Amino acid sequence: MLKWWIALTLSLGMLSVALSITAVSIAIPSIMVSLAASLDKIQWVLTGPMITKTVLMPSVGWLGGRIGDRRLFILSTSVFTAGSLLCSLAWDANSLVLFRIVQAVGSGPMVAVAMSIMFEAFPKRERGLAMGLLMTGWSIGPFFGPLLGGYLVQYVHWRAIFYVNIPAGVLSIVAASFLLPRTRGKGGGPFDFPGFLTLTGGTVLLLLALSLGHEQGWGGRLIVSLFSLSALLLFFFVVLELGSEAPYVELRHFRNLDFALSNFIVFFRVAGFRGANFMISLFLQKGLNYTPLQAGIFLLPGAVMTGVCSPLVGMLSDRVGPRIPMIGGFVILVVTLYGFSQISLWSSAATILFLVGLKSVGQSSLNAPLNAVALSSLPEGKARMGSGIVGMTRGLGEAFGITVLSLFLERTTFFNLTVLNPAQVSRLSGSGRSDVLSKIQEMLIQAGEYGLALPNKALSLLSHSLLNEAATQAYHHLFLLIGVMYGILMITVLLLRLEKSQGAA
Repeated sequence: MLKWWIALTLSLGMLSVALSITAVSIAIPSIMVSLAASLDKIQWVLTGPMITKTVLMPSVGWLGGRIGDRRLFILSTSVFTAGSLLCSLAWDANSLVLFRIVQAVGSGPMVAVAMSIMFEAFPKRERGLAMGLLMTGWSIGPFFGPLLGGYLVQYVHWRAIFYVNIPAGVLSIVAASFLLPRTRGKGGGPFDFPGFLTLTGGTVLLLLALSLGHEQGWGGRLIVSLFSLSALLLFFFVVLELGSEAPYVELRHFRNLDFALSNFIVFFRVAGFRGANFMISLFLQKGLNYTPLQAGIFLLPGAVMTGVCSPLVGMLSDRVGPRIPMIGGFVILVVTLYGFSQISLWSSAATILFLVGLKSVGQSSLNAPLNAVALSSLPEGKARMGSGIVGMTRGLGEAFGITVLSLFLERTTFFNLTVLNPAQVSRLSGSGRSDVLSKIQEMLIQAGEYGLALPNKALSLLSHSLLNEAATQAYHHLFLLIGVMYGILMITVLLLRLEKSQGAA
């Protein structure tokens, strides 16, 4: 009976984090306008916390050994909840990024230690179910987050979105104080500061170079220096960790093929997942002109499907093994991403809702089996470090996906503007451009427009239409790119050895 109470407690903590992630994603366009922030800067509201969370997740191995899993969960959840309150007080983009990082200082260890506690609270034959239940708690956030976030952004203010996850965080802290096992820290070696610093420095510099590269020029001295310094720090990180008796990240676990391949799949699956969600939110509001509330409503079916499917897939993985649900999940995702690549302004709401729900079915078929494969491939007692590494991989994938796809979106949009056919482009020959503008003016006159400003209105409408067309094509190309990536990952699943039966491992 205790395992179910533990599952509920941990799910509340996961809910508080998930509420923040989904509500912030839906509010990004409004925050950009309110704080006068560009896409390059506003992406750090998402990417900055992801980097912080990523480099802190492996710390659960050392922190859990020092203070115990229960205390670590309570402490990290408290820091995250306090950070949420601070975010509501942000006065510009920089302060919002800073307070989001405070949130991540708590959420990084919290998510990783929750996975470890959950994995060890359930018997071996039910660990697929355990991972599925944890993802159910995670999915409730996307259910309420977009709806509450969209409503608050549209009718109250974007600052109000940071209040919605506080009640779940407080409940989780109270429940953890009474229900989680009171384990004591077992001590351990000193904290691996060299490993922590080199990992943090290398990761931050890498993401900074990716973010600034298209502004500064990929061959510019600053970008080349950032990439070089990042590579150097990450090289030293690997050397230090392999030579340490108590490393910050136990890289020796990657000698296990299943663990290594699981992390490889997790990285690119999450990169595609977060990148696609980021683009879908922008596409609905910028491309299809939906309000924040409407966009939030469109994301609801996905959250419902995740909550329903995750524990079912976990049980299926316990019975038939993880390979079948994972392959099925990738097949669904490839089909779904192709569907997104065909969406236009004229697509029906039912079509978009169906694709969002189907996408979540595919993702739900991957989460629990992948986590179970990764942790089950390690020796008993290593789940805490294993969950930290998987969490770090997931965080790197999130940051990589949003950063790189934001870059690709801007570059592809610009490229599309230069290759649109001559009947569409503003760089028309004199007569061709005049013909197009004349037709637009005729349409405006028929709509009741008149006056000396009519030519300028026609030119503005032409420019807006061209940019919208170029951006829509960019979204379509990137959805196809993510679909191709998922197809490659599906083949990678076949390389998993799965020597241990996941139902008995």
